[in-house]
Amino acid sequence: MPQKKVESQFKTDSLMRLLEISIALNSTLDLDKILTYIIQTAAEVLECEAVSILLYDPVKSDLFFAASSASDPIQLSEIPVPLKKSLAGKIFLENTPLILNNVEKDPRHFAVAAQHVNFHTHSMLGVPMRIQNQGVGVLEALNKRKGVFTSADEKILSIIASQAAVAIRNARQMKELELAYDTTLEGWSNILDLRDEETEGHTIRVAKLTIQLANELGISGEELTHIHHGALLHDIGKMAIPDRVLLKPGPLTKDEWEIMRQHPVFAYNFLLPITYLRPAIDIPYCHHEKLDGKGYPRGLKGSEIPFSARVFAVVDVWDALTSNRPYRTAWSKEQTLDYIREKAGTHFDPRVVEAFLDIDH
Repeated sequence: MPQKKVESQFKTDSLMRLLEISIALNSTLDLDKILTYIIQTAAEVLECEAVSILLYDPVKSDLFFAASSASDPIQLSEIPVPLKKSLAGKIFLENTPLILNNVEKDPRHFAVAAQHVNFHTHSMLGVPMRIQNQGVGVLEALNKRKGVFTSADEKILSIIASQAAVAIRNARQMKELELAYDTTLEGWSNILDLRDEETEGHTIRVAKLTIQLANELGISGEELTHIHHGALLHDIGKMAIPDRVLLKPGPLTKDEWEIMRQHPVFAYNFLLPITYLRPAIDIPYCHHEKLDGKGYPRGLKGSEIPFSARVFAVVDVWDALTSNRPYRTAWSKEQTLDYIREKAGTHFDPRVVEAFLDIDH
């Protein structure tokens, strides 16, 4: 094939790959996934041994390894990289790409990191990661497998770096937003606990134990986050229950029970308009349903009950029975576990019960 056609095909392939990278980076807000994708893809595109992402820490005024395929990123993250005595620092401060094909002989080479993980850097291409005029970090490609890093490699890595900088910023902002939401949800649950002193601390306990049980059942990622939110909000509907019913010291009348059993519906109506919390709605709405269809508010049976609600139901009953109430003393752990075993298949999902028996309570 003529040289011009080879070069044209290479450019077309590179452009297509850069387009794929752009789409991928804009398809998730999971910071860990973004970092992993960047280092894996950049190493593949540039045909080099490893890629590292160093992000700027404005508090400490240095760089740190956020991800690297050169070694264990956890080990590397423990090593702060100074701005004034490192090649990465030079790239960051001067906002200029750098190609070096004899790195270990350069006096600016920060050998501490390489020695710590026993990785030898022979050649390096580093580019700044910026959003407008704000520095985000540095993207480094290490040890070209064939030949040396070129200006064409520099252009490709610079494009990846600019896309990566935006994706990382967006992911960080989402994490901050999620933390703010979690803090708000915990505040709501604390307000509810303060209103009903009998259940003080109940919400935080069941949220923690529900996450433990969900992990045992192999649940992870976004689904686990939604379960945590649902557990924190499981009784949010009780905010709409009158004090004369919610705080009544004695047994409830039939009419009062009808009011109390509306709290899952109140929760549903409260949470449905909140887009961010909609995926967490199954636990507040369905955690009083029973496998045999004798629960409330809708009398769902078996698999009609969302799995997250079946998981939470076991934890909710466990915490209720092992806690003191004005009308009874707390059950022992053994007595409560016997009850949960007995209700497997009627009240509780047997698979969830089996997992619950295997975790620490």
